[in-house]
Amino acid sequence: MQAVGIEALRASILEVAPFLRDRVQELRDWTDVKILTVRADRLRKWYRAGLLCIGDAAHAMSPIGGVGINLAIQDAVAAANMLTEPLRSGAVRVEHLERVQCRRAVPTVLTQRLQVVMQKQNWRGIGNSSPVRLPWPVRLLERTTLPCRVRTRFIGLGFRPEHVKTPDVYK
Repeated sequence: MQAVGIEALRASILEVAPFLRDRVQELRDWTDVKILTVRADRLRKWYRAGLLCIGDAAHAMSPIGGVGINLAIQDAVAAANMLTEPLRSGAVRVEHLERVQCRRAVPTVLTQRLQVVMQKQNWRGIGNSSPVRLPWPVRLLERTTLPCRVRTRFIGLGFRPEHVKTPDVYK
């Protein structure tokens, strides 16, 4: 991109975001451009004796969908629910920490995979002069309210919603 020049970058930005027409001239040279490397990855093991990683410390999420904070909160709720009694009794074992990872690993992997699919779909249209057609099953589904409800559910709640257990549950 740098070889073709800053003007080519401005033009490509305007292709996907024409509303930035009055702002794109602010990019005067390459020192005004910052590259964000996006990686969705996760630790193989989120815990060891005396330590439990949750949220971004355990699994970095892509910014697509803005769900990273949701997963972090859900990790915290699951950890609180599962570790309250062992913490109260002063008997937290590595097995307790492992159970938190076991509970939260599947929703994390599924969310990251969904983000990869969404990212690939977004990139299909960049630099393409003709409109990108969605596959026919997706177009058919888009005629119903189901895709909107599904997207809303997964973005808002995730694959495994967590709910805080109230203190009376622990008595």
